Amino acid sequence: MRKKILMLFGIALISAFALNVRADEYSLPEIGTAGMGGLTVQREKQLGEFYLRQARASLPIIEDPVMNEYLNSIGGKLLMSASGVRFPFTFLTVKNPSLNASAFLGGVVQVNTGLYHYADTEDEFASVLAHEISHVTQRHIARFIEDQINVTNLSAAGIIGSIVMSIINPAIGMAALSTTMGATSQNRINFTRDNEYEADRIGINLLYRSGFNPYGMADMFRLLLSRQGNINPAFAMLIDHPLSQNRVSEAQSRADQLGRRKNSNNVNYEFARARADVRYMGVDDFNSLKQSLMTNPFKRSQAYVNYALALCCYELKQYQEAYAYLDALKGLQNNIFVLDLRTDIDLKNGREQNAVARLEPFYRKSPDNEALALNLANALKSAGKPEQAVKILNNFLRRHPQDPSALSLLSQSALDAKDRCQALQARGRYQALLAAYPQALNSFAQAMNYCTNSYDRDIVRALTTQVSEQRAFDDSINKDMR
Repeated sequence: MRKKILMLFGIALISAFALNVRADEYSLPEIGTAGMGGLTVQREKQLGEFYLRQARASLPIIEDPVMNEYLNSIGGKLLMSASGVRFPFTFLTVKNPSLNASAFLGGVVQVNTGLYHYADTEDEFASVLAHEISHVTQRHIARFIEDQINVTNLSAAGIIGSIVMSIINPAIGMAALSTTMGATSQNRINFTRDNEYEADRIGINLLYRSGFNPYGMADMFRLLLSRQGNINPAFAMLIDHPLSQNRVSEAQSRADQLGRRKNSNNVNYEFARARADVRYMGVDDFNSLKQSLMTNPFKRSQAYVNYALALCCYELKQYQEAYAYLDALKGLQNNIFVLDLRTDIDLKNGREQNAVARLEPFYRKSPDNEALALNLANALKSAGKPEQAVKILNNFLRRHPQDPSALSLLSQSALDAKDRCQALQARGRYQALLAAYPQALNSFAQAMNYCTNSYDRDIVRALTTQVSEQRAFDDSINKDMR
């Protein structure tokens, strides 16, 4: 039953690629633009935000500003060439070693850290994102919900809630879906299969239009096919969706028609991959990993090896050696991955002013960069200048009001600055992002005791109203899925 349910949504497990190649199919019609009856684009965006709150509360989302910047850069590059983008997308990384990715209503796309580990090239990595983005732009999940309403007469909220739960808590979610929709499984599978073919066709064209090598998708298929008989949790999608040689051939054929490009040589993918491997793949013996990297049995690039060794040394508190490996990255000292790790090391060694001086020129040029803004704010806070940190974070949050890391750091920095009014507001906003509504409302109630001017008090009242309405929205969906 679990196999059937996971196929059902087009929530884009990577193994669901199945390319249907035709020589004349470079420009495809937008199918399903209207979505489903009653589900407007605005409503879909609200449901995407609902999913985000549930995911942040229940999944091991990685709030790493450098990884976020990288993932957003690849997602943004693809979106610039995509058709049918109707709302801002949100890209998330989940700490999970299996090779997987998924998409949801409202432009939410998440990847597992395992994708970084197993995708050999940035083009393979981007091919997965292109597929997921195509599911969203074609509104496949909205069309699935419409189909199920017509077949089962169930409420949209009940179906949506069950889908969300099936991603976040499979054991409970599968039971909910089996109860509500068990009678129409074959219809669901056929519906989703069509969606997958459409997302594959559009995805590989999107990959090509965005400047990536379209063979990245074929290479990803070959990787999966090579693991075909290996029932390994790291390749869980192969258990649910066995890969055929035909799918590899179709991906290869379409790539042949589009034309080969050189694989991307973006060093940031090497750094992101190293960071995922060292920090987010469950390493419990950094000494052993360090020794393996020094002999380089993984056959990784030198940039990957030096950065991974620097990360290992940082974890082992071998800070001078970590600096040496970063110094070996010639010509890359201004790279954001390198700047971030240098900042971490400086703060461990009490060199906060060094970190601030290094980061400030880059921040002035790119104040909207999450990694730069949060690194500088954290360095200023550590240097005993929380008021300056608060200023930087407020500037960043004006453009990114739902950034959890920025809100958390703002709460801490404002508290250090003895501004409990602002600290409690930021804490409440952060808690609301995790759907921790009693705590959020309590934070706002406490804030009213410290906010003395009418402007701040009006802001707290507005936040209280907004979060109360958000809570009612979430409760309505959760109630209908029970």
